[in-house]
Amino acid sequence: MSFRFNDELLLSDSDRSLAEKSFPSVFFALDHPELNEEFQRVDALAVKAKTTSRRIGFAALIFATLSLLTFPAEPLVKGIWSSTLEYEIMFQYLTILGAVIGFLALFFGNLGLGFGRFKRSWLQKRLITERLRQWHAQYFVAHAVEIAEIAHTGEGQAAWLDKRNVAFERFKRMFIDQIGSEYAKYTISSAAAFSGQSVTDPRAVNAFWIDESWAKASAQKPEKDHKAALDEVYRAYQETRMLGQIQYTNYVLSADGAFWASPSKQLHILGNASYVLVILAFMANFVALVSAVWPGFPVGWPVLSSLAITFAIVAVGVRAMLEGLRPERETRRMQFYASALNHASTSFDAARTHAKRMEAMKMLERASYDEMVEFISSNEQARFVL
Repeated sequence: MSFRFNDELLLSDSDRSLAEKSFPSVFFALDHPELNEEFQRVDALAVKAKTTSRRIGFAALIFATLSLLTFPAEPLVKGIWSSTLEYEIMFQYLTILGAVIGFLALFFGNLGLGFGRFKRSWLQKRLITERLRQWHAQYFVAHAVEIAEIAHTGEGQAAWLDKRNVAFERFKRMFIDQIGSEYAKYTISSAAAFSGQSVTDPRAVNAFWIDESWAKASAQKPEKDHKAALDEVYRAYQETRMLGQIQYTNYVLSADGAFWASPSKQLHILGNASYVLVILAFMANFVALVSAVWPGFPVGWPVLSSLAITFAIVAVGVRAMLEGLRPERETRRMQFYASALNHASTSFDAARTHAKRMEAMKMLERASYDEMVEFISSNEQARFVL
C-alpha cells in the first residue's frame, strides 16, 4: 500500500472528517482551505517541474555515456563486419551517431540548457510547499494558547480566522509572490547560516519562525480554565504534525517506496551496479592482458579491452546518476531529521508543563526548517553530468 503524503494538512475529505470528530474544539484552527488550495496548486507544478528536470538530466547522462562508447565499440564493429568496405561504412555511421549524441549530451547537461531552468523551477516550488506546510504548523503552535481560549466561542473563532487570513495573505504577497528573491537566501554561499543560526549566532535560536512575532506569541502562558481545550491542541499537533513527519521519514528511509522516491533503494541498486561494473571492467582488462601474451587465445585482446573500457564508462555513468540523485546525502539528511523528530517526540511525551510541550513543538519546527534548507542546498548543487 502506498504512502499518503501531506495528510497533516487535511487535504482530503476523509482526513478533515476524522480530524473534526477527533478534535472538535480546535478543528477550526486545523482546517485552512485557502492554504490547502494554494499548496495543491503549487505542489502539482512542483511535481511536473521535477519530472521534467529529471528526464532532462537522465537524457544528458544517457547521451553522454553512449557517445563515449563510440570508439570502444570499434573492435566489435570490426568483428561483426569482416569486409573492409562494410566495416568502414558502419564505423562512419557509428562515429556520426556518436557525435550527434555527444552534442545532445552537451546541450542537455554540461551547457545547462533546459535542465537548470526546470530544476530551479522545481526547487522554488518545492520551497513554497514546504514553507506553506511550516506556515500552517507554526501558526498553530504560536497561537496554541489563543486557540484554547476561543475553542468554545463562535465569535472569537470567526475573529481569529479573519486574523489568520490576513496573515496568510501577507505571507503570499511577501514570500510566494517574491519566490525568486526568497529562494536566493537558501542557495547563496552563506546558506549554511540559515540552517545553523544557533551555532553561528546564539541569539538567533528562534530564527526558524516565518513571522518574528510568532516567537513572542508562543511564549504566552495559559490559564487553568482552558486546560481541556489546550490538551486537545497538544493531541491535535501530536497526531497530525508530529506523527505525520515521523511516518514520512520512516517511509523515505525504508526501501518500500518506488525507486525514484526512495534514496535507500537508489543507493542500494546504483551502488551495487557501479561496484559490479567496476569488477567486470577489471576482469575484462585482466583477460585482455592474458590474451595479448597467450597465442591462440579464442578472443582477441582488442575486443576484450573494448569490453573493459565499455564497463568502465557505464560505471562512470552510474556514478554520475548517483551524483545527480544524491541518495547518500538524502539518506543522511533524513537520518538526521528522523533523530531530531524522535528527540522532539520523546521530549513532548515526557513534558508535564505547557512550557516544556511548547519547547518540544518548537524543537520539531526548527528541525523541519533545517531539513528544508539542507534539501534545497543539496539539490541546487546536484548535477547530472559525467
